[in-house]
Amino acid sequence: MSYLNKDLALSKQEYWQKGYTVLPGLFDAKQIEYMRQECGRLWRLPSLGDDLNLRTEFRRGPDNDYVLDRLDPVIDMSSILAGAAMYSPLLEAVDTLLGGESELLKCKLIRKDPGTKGYAVHQDFLYWKWLDIKPDQLCSVAINLFDSGENSGGIAFYPAQHQALIPGPAGNETGDCDIARIDTSVTEVPLLAAGDVIIFHSLTPHFSGPNLSDRSRTILLPSYCLTDKPGLYEKYYTREIIRRCEDMIGFERYLAQLSGFQRALLSRETVLIQSE
Repeated sequence: MSYLNKDLALSKQEYWQKGYTVLPGLFDAKQIEYMRQECGRLWRLPSLGDDLNLRTEFRRGPDNDYVLDRLDPVIDMSSILAGAAMYSPLLEAVDTLLGGESELLKCKLIRKDPGTKGYAVHQDFLYWKWLDIKPDQLCSVAINLFDSGENSGGIAFYPAQHQALIPGPAGNETGDCDIARIDTSVTEVPLLAAGDVIIFHSLTPHFSGPNLSDRSRTILLPSYCLTDKPGLYEKYYTREIIRRCEDMIGFERYLAQLSGFQRALLSRETVLIQSE
């Protein structure tokens, strides 16, 4: 019997009832430390700070400046993190919950340093509608590399509200779900240890607050799809690259620098290097 078999039946029941489930201790301390060291290597790569790096995304930090938020995709940069996304016990759990053999859809690494703001309420399926795949066939996984909870900006869920895609607010019905259409009387922020894993349905409304702790809330976040069609990962990121270029997604820092440079030109604040 594998590590998971004794618990997966209960996890599957919880997943379909609440829209998410927690698998405690799926990764051991040695594996987590290995992944932490690998993340440290990735964060130090100088190319990540390039404003035109398509895989790097930034968010506003505690001083309202831009801070590194995520690498998406990430597994092509790291065989270690690719191994975590394709870890056999994790795939066994995903396959059991979804009811068949799954394929990796995407995978990103989220850093969320102290002071970094959170994410508004949303459902992942909104961004995957174009796949023309049923929402019950899609899920996301959060692999926690550090202890996580509300104070560190952990993922918060509105349980048992994963039956349909919730429209956006008036005037933006195709946007992220309208909080007024959600029962917010129950909010669950699982208290997690490093190595714990959350698996959540593509329609489960979720959000996160700011990281108020003194350490990063780093998670590896792969998503999976129940399908017998190969090539889903390539299909997803091919479209994503085109979308980011067309919509200028991820270029916020670069655009801000352009604006600042333009102001400097207009005010004649540029500096001429004098020849000797």
